[in-house]
Formats: sequence, structure tokens, C-alpha cells
Amino acid sequence: MRNVVIAKIDLDSADKPLSTVKLLATFTLTASHANTQDATLSDGKGNDVLLPPGVQYRFERVNLADLMVRSKAGEAVFVVGHSAA
Repeated sequence: MRNVVIAKIDLDSADKPLSTVKLLATFTLTASHANTQDATLSDGKGNDVLLPPGVQYRFERVNLADLMVRSKAGEAVFVVGHSAA
């Protein structure tokens, strides 16, 4: 059974996981249009990816706890999708 996954992650300069527990999901990650600078996305294993304000990336069957984001305080990213069956 699939469950809806919706989250707002408030950012600061420290890496924050998209989930604090293991959660396999198919989802869209969106950097808030109100952000004033690029956020940084990392899996801790390779190069960082910059997320300009408003950009969207789609992920399929990815553990949210494995992805980390950071930016300055007051910025945010959104996760919308469903758990993977």
C-alpha cells in the first residue's frame, strides 16, 4: 500500500535529511520559489547539486533519509509524492 508523502523542510547552514527515518518514496523535491539563494542537495557520497529557487527534481524509489539539504536559515524545500510499494 502506498501512502502520501508531503513535507516542508526548513533549512539552515547544517545538512538536514529529507526524513529522520528510512522512507522509500517516489517524490518531487521542490526548492521554494521564495528562497533567496540556491539550496544544496547531497547524498554524502558524491558531488553536491545546487537547487535554484523554484527548481523541481523527480526521484523514484529513493530513501529520503539518504538525501541531505542545506542553505541559509529561512529557506525551505518541499517533498511531495508517495511511499514506494
